[in-house]
Amino acid sequence: MVTTTLDMPPARQDDPAPVRRLGVVPSASMLTGAALGVVWFWIPLLVAVVAISSIPSVVGFAVGVVIFVYLVRGIERVERIRSEAVFGFGIPVPPRRISPYDGFQHWAHQLWLDIGSARFWKVVGHHYLRLTVDVLAAGVALALLAFAVVGPAVATAARRSDVGLRFGFVSPPLAWVLAVVALIAAVGIVVFGPIVDAAVDRWLLPPSATAALQHEVSALSHARRGAVSSAHTERHRIERDLHDSVQPRLVSLAMTIGLAQTKLDTDLPQAKKLIGEAHEDAKSALLELRNVVRGIAPTILPDRGLDAALSSVVQRIETSGVPTTLTVGLPRRLPEEVEACAYFVVAEALTNVAKHARATQAVVTVRLDEASDALFVSVYDDGIGGATVTADDDATGLRGLGERVTAARGTFEVSSPVTGSTIVTAVLPCGS
Repeated sequence: MVTTTLDMPPARQDDPAPVRRLGVVPSASMLTGAALGVVWFWIPLLVAVVAISSIPSVVGFAVGVVIFVYLVRGIERVERIRSEAVFGFGIPVPPRRISPYDGFQHWAHQLWLDIGSARFWKVVGHHYLRLTVDVLAAGVALALLAFAVVGPAVATAARRSDVGLRFGFVSPPLAWVLAVVALIAAVGIVVFGPIVDAAVDRWLLPPSATAALQHEVSALSHARRGAVSSAHTERHRIERDLHDSVQPRLVSLAMTIGLAQTKLDTDLPQAKKLIGEAHEDAKSALLELRNVVRGIAPTILPDRGLDAALSSVVQRIETSGVPTTLTVGLPRRLPEEVEACAYFVVAEALTNVAKHARATQAVVTVRLDEASDALFVSVYDDGIGGATVTADDDATGLRGLGERVTAARGTFEVSSPVTGSTIVTAVLPCGS
């Protein structure tokens, strides 16, 4: 699976309201966290210590750092799932800076960005603070429960021996009173302790307003770079199409007309034949020029809407021998840039199907989700699969689509296993 996405800033949620902070589930979560924390508390810490102690060995230090970063990433994912399942918090995922590079450089630079981010260290702080709270709360509750169980028996046995008289053990009646108090305190800790866990989650898991604003600026900058790159790719496509198709047709047309002129006086039948060939060349050049213009701005799109424009694309693809099913669910017209982006996604994806997929059928689905105010576009084919997004700067096709969708602040995904079938998916926000 090849995925091109743009991390969007989280939805504003200044005061996430918990569904529950007390109950069986929060208490069980706290006790489970304490039991796991006794062992797990030391594992990330041990990895960090080993990495620091391995600084003289560059390889050992690098391996330790990588393991620590991946542990923290996993911890963050688990902690957010736990917080949502236990307390019902709708805490948004904090912004994360994404490396603009590709390949190994992207991986290494992303590690560096993660380590240097406040999000990373807030996860570390949250994890250890919560484990500490859980272990202390469960430990104190366990100690109080043990005293409630064995305290009266020990006090009674001690009173009946010389040791109890010598060292002044509490009387059995007082021991029973203390046992009841200890039992109530243990139950209170188990019942009300999750409130502290919930406070830690609300304090360290949500993103800060400053981080969200910084990510918004980064997202806009990334979208601008995507728009520039998409325009650059589109310009190269137009230059290539004009150079490879329209220009040779026009050159051939001019040569044929010139040759016909020389035959008008000496060989009229041959001149008529050449003029007929020139007429056919002119029609072919006009058709190819229309195909180039269709890739720039389909006139049917602003006039009749996305449904009609996609229907024309599907009809053109079906003439190439690929039966295509189109499903469009649009209760209203969308912004012009959203419709144009969706059109190009479907047009380019179906063109790839006709040229490369060797498919027997294709399915196009376009629907507007009113709840999220986003347009979902998907193109499926049952072809040979193996489609990839290349990293070539002059590459067109899927990479150009990914940049176009990114420029529209959407997400783009290509699932194309080598075992067969391909799904191209784009999600385009329709709001301002």
